[in-house]
This record gives sequence, structure tokens and C-alpha cells, in this order.
Amino acid sequence: MKMEDQKKALPYPKSVFFIISNEFCERFSYYGMKTVLSLYLTTTLHYNENEATILYHTFAMLCYFFPLFGAIIADSFFGKFNTIFYLSIVYAIGNIVLSFASTAFQTIPYKELSLLGLLLISIGTGGIKPCVSSFGGDQFVLPDQSLQLQRFFSIFYFSINAGSLISTFFTPILRNNVKCFGQDSCFPLAFGTPAILMIVSVVIFVCGRRLYVIKKPKENVITIFFNCIARALKNKFFHGSQVEKKSYWLEYADDRFSHQQISDIKAVLKVLYLFIPVPFFWALFDQQGSRWTFQATNMDGRLFGYYIKPDQMQVMNPLLILLFIPIFELYVYPLLTRIRIKRPLQKLTLGGFMAAASFVISAYVEHYVEQSYVALPSAGQGHVRLFNSLNCAVHLNPPINNVDRIEALSMAEFLHLSANESERITSISADQPCNLKSAEVHFTVYDEKTKSYFINQKSDKELALYAPAGYDNLKKDEDGNAKIRSFYNSENLSPITLTFSAGDKQISTVINPKSYSEYVSLESEVYNVLVNGTVVLENISINPAEIDVLLLNYNGTKVVGNIVNIVPPNEVHMLWQLPQIIIITAAEIMFSITGLEFSFTQAPESMKSVLSSAWLLTVAFGNLFVVVISEIEIFKSQVYEFLLFAGLMVLDMLLFVWFSLKYQYTDYSNSNKKDDDRVTASMPTLASDLSS
Repeated sequence: MKMEDQKKALPYPKSVFFIISNEFCERFSYYGMKTVLSLYLTTTLHYNENEATILYHTFAMLCYFFPLFGAIIADSFFGKFNTIFYLSIVYAIGNIVLSFASTAFQTIPYKELSLLGLLLISIGTGGIKPCVSSFGGDQFVLPDQSLQLQRFFSIFYFSINAGSLISTFFTPILRNNVKCFGQDSCFPLAFGTPAILMIVSVVIFVCGRRLYVIKKPKENVITIFFNCIARALKNKFFHGSQVEKKSYWLEYADDRFSHQQISDIKAVLKVLYLFIPVPFFWALFDQQGSRWTFQATNMDGRLFGYYIKPDQMQVMNPLLILLFIPIFELYVYPLLTRIRIKRPLQKLTLGGFMAAASFVISAYVEHYVEQSYVALPSAGQGHVRLFNSLNCAVHLNPPINNVDRIEALSMAEFLHLSANESERITSISADQPCNLKSAEVHFTVYDEKTKSYFINQKSDKELALYAPAGYDNLKKDEDGNAKIRSFYNSENLSPITLTFSAGDKQISTVINPKSYSEYVSLESEVYNVLVNGTVVLENISINPAEIDVLLLNYNGTKVVGNIVNIVPPNEVHMLWQLPQIIIITAAEIMFSITGLEFSFTQAPESMKSVLSSAWLLTVAFGNLFVVVISEIEIFKSQVYEFLLFAGLMVLDMLLFVWFSLKYQYTDYSNSNKKDDDRVTASMPTLASDLSS
């Protein structure tokens, strides 16, 4: 029988459809959870942005650290099927724990449970990462089904990106548009949906059990790699005087390992030397889910009546990848070849410089975004805001920072006052027609805090200064909603119902007289302000992420009011992030896919899985760099941190160029002719491993 007839006679393995469906659900689960993770850490667990960045990248680091152990366990002990099954259960439990913890019930240790859930997820997703695609490859008879195997990996890669694309768009909507458990968002649903998909993933995978080709585990090449190095070092440094001197240190392991094994490991070490600068690329790339998401929270997401969620900007990466891959193959790479950029190391270098450029652009955007940030007091200083809730001007004697008058229903802001945290004294008096007695009032400036006070009146017609509990929370809303609180001054002792109305949308809160309300979250709209159903202010434009104070005064006849802005709105549109996202996605294609190709072609057949694992580890170490730099907190301004990453990336690529100049490419294509079909068909495995 001819080879072509034999290939036609082999049926396409039905088992791979279970594997592809399993991968789609798992990738939906992973990216859906990861997309909203940064905002969960800040809004529900109340970590600051720096702490959230550290936790986010620690999680990402672990997700790419555990594949090393997953590969060893699968190949040496349990086999791929059992490893995927057991670790998928761990994975699903982690999702369930995280979803339960996000309810933030005060009776449960929700912070600790959240971190436990993330640890279990990282063990699960990392452990199965090197197994799923190669397990799919095991279902085919090679070299007879090499073409079918290539089609499988194309579908497999599509399922990865489809799961990523759908969940990255969908889970921020679940988080933001649904409210549950007394919260303004619904992280339990945003995490619970990926948890359900992960459970479905396990069920689908098990359903194909009877159809799978399951190969028994054998000695793992990664353990051979490390054992050979350990043996060589031991013989050289502890038994060197007892053995014949070798020309290369690795040859000291020749008492236990063959000449071919030692030669193959030598080749791997040559490539690993080039990998030294590689991790820093991932330090920049993975900040799309942390620093760039936090940047988006301070930008305007309004677009044709729809509001883009900050974490939804991450959907652009998988979308652009699917768009860019054919464009690069058909147009970009031929163009680069014309200007003599065609070798893998040249493309890797260009990709690295592009990543640096994306961070220069992000710093430029951040420079304008930061103009909408509120000034925060430095050490030894405090800020004070005095709100006049009366319907007449108030005078200060002695003046504070040369301010001696606060207009009716207005505010005076005092920045950078010396914070000795002892009481300060001033006298306040009111203009006519208030007809109120003057009073001596006390206030305190707190170190590195902002404190608001509001001027009101006592029942005996004497002026008074009231202090709302706590300090001012001037952090903008993560979803771009405005925040507004109210100060209400009235002789009427009855509470009032304050309502913000925009069409069919109504948001109400109750305020006691001579009191204040907590912050109310308002979407960007034009509102009417009503007190007890009567309109006080009309057509008030509320802009994204601004923070306002509504001052209300009942003068015996009617309620009058005024809105004072204390934190400016987000004015830089979120779509200004597109240039940096487009460039870093193009850099990813140049760097990631080319790096996988280089790793594959420059590795001996027996060592390809070692370099695949090493490439995944570069992602882990890249995230470790972010953790370290974030922990140091070199700069207060995010602009300078972005520029720092860009500068370090340029230096990193210059180091990579220096390493590359000494590298000699090796051609393994003719080393084992009978395995050519297997080699060609195996190549997408590496791409699938990294993408997943």
C-alpha cells in the first residue's frame, strides 16, 4: 500500500474534539478570571495599586513556573491524562474558592481565601500547560497523520484565542453591570462563570476517556538535562583529580551519560545563554493586565453611548493577534526580508525595541492622564477643605493661607499645610442675610491626610464647624463612575431624600439635617437633583470618574444647592491606549512566535521539550522583575516608572544583540531524516504551549 493511501485509511481521531473543547473552556476560565483580577485586588481586597501589581505578577509568575513540574510529573510519574485530570480538579477548586471569597462576607477570611484560590489556580493552569497540546498530539499516528496533526494545532490555537477573546470581553461586563451581595459590582459572578467553565472543562475531558490514546510515562528529558549537569559539576569539582581532564566541563558526566546526550545538552546551553535577556520582554508585556489596566481606570471610556470598562481594553490583544498573524506573514516579514531583517535573532531584537517603544508611548499618555489626578499631601503635610453649606459668604479671621472669605455654597481648599496634628483655631462670621452669630472654631491638619470640614449652624443661630468621620477618600472609581457626596444645612429637623434622576434612572439616598451623606456612585450622565421630589438643580453634567460635593441649604422657603468639583474628571479617552497596545502586540508576534521558532529549530530533537520549558520560565522570571521593581517603589509618578521599563528594555536588547553576535546557527533538519514529518508536525505544539 502506498504511503498516501495509508494516510487516507487512518480515520481522524475523534478524541481530539474533546481536547479542543476542553482547551476552549479552560482558556475562557483562565483569561476571564485574570482580566478582572487587578481590579478585584484593589476594589474588593483594598490593596493599593502597587500592592495589587505585585500580587498580580506573582500570580502570573507562578502560572509559568509550575509548567516545569507539570512536565516532569506527566512524563515521569502519572502520565499526561492523569496529570491533566488531577490538576484540572485542583484548578477548578481554586476557581470555586476565589469565587466564594469574592463575596467578601465579613465572617470569612476573604483575603486569605482569595490568595489560596489564586495559588490553586496557578498550580492547576501551570501544571497542565505543557501537557494538553502534546496529549492532543499523542492521538495521531506519525508520520502518517502529520497533515492532520498540523490542522489539529491550527484548531487548537484558534480555540485558545477564541476562549481568551470571548472571556476578556464578557467577564468585565459581568463584573460591572451586575450588582450582588451588597456591592456595586459582582466579582462572584465574574469569577463564578470561569469556575463553571472550568468544571465543564473537566467533565468534557473525562468524557473522552475511552477514545484517548494514553501513553505510559517514561523518564523525562528535563530530569535527564538537570541530572547530566549535576553529574558533570560533581565529577569536575569533587572528583576532578581522579578523572581524566576534559576539554569541556559537561563532558565530566560521560561516566553516566552518552556522548550524544552530552552533545545535545551542550547545544541547549548555547541557546539558554541567549535566553538570559529574554525575561525582561515579558516584564513589559504582562503589565497590560496590571499597570495599563490601572491607567485605563483614569481615562474616559465613553464611546457612542457605550462605556468601555478599563479591563475590557485587554480584549484588544487577542483580537489584534488574530488580525496581525496573516498580515505579518503576507506583508511585514517579506518587507523586513528586503531590508535584510530575516533571521530569528534579528526579529527578536526588533520585537524587544518595539516593546520599549510601547512603554515610551504609555508614559506619554500617562503624563496627560496624571493631570486629572488630585494632589496628595506629602510627609509632614496635610490638606484641608472647608465647605460653606450656608446661603451666604463666610469670613475667616485670621485668614488661612491668605484666604479670608468663602463664598456661599462653595469651598476653600488649603494644600500643603504643616501637619503637627494639633488643633488650629480661627473665627468665622457670616454675611447677611444669614444673620448668624460668629464663632471660634477648631480644626486639625493630619499628616499625609486630606480632611474635609463643613460650616453649618447650630439651633441657637450660632455658626459651627462639623467634621465628617474619617478622612477624604479621593481615589477615583475603578469603573470610571463619578462619586458625589452631599452636605446639608437646614433648621428643619426632618431627614430628606436626595435623588439623582436621568431619564428612567434614579439613584436616591437619605440625609439627616445638619449632616452629610456617604459617596454615591453615578454613571456619566446629565442629571436633575431632587430633594423630597422637588427639583433643586437641573441638567447637571456628571463626567467620568470626577469626585464632587453637593452643598444643600434650606433657607426656610426652599432648598438651594451647588455642586463643587474636588477631583477633576477623566478627560483623556481610553482609546489613546490603542497605539501602545498595537505596538506591543506587534512586538509579541515578532518576539514570542519568532522565539518559539528559534527555540525549536536550534534544539536537538531530544531536547526540544527542555527549551520549550525554558521559554515558559522566561515568562515567570519576567513577572518576577515587575514584582521586584514594584516593591522598591523607585518613583511616585507612573510616568517615570514606564520610562524606566522602556530604558531597561533598550539596555536589555543591546545586551541581547551583543550575545547574538557570537551565536552560530545550527541546522538540525538533516540530522534525522526519518523523523522529518514528526519534527514538522510537532512545531505548533510549542506555540500552543506558550499561548495557553
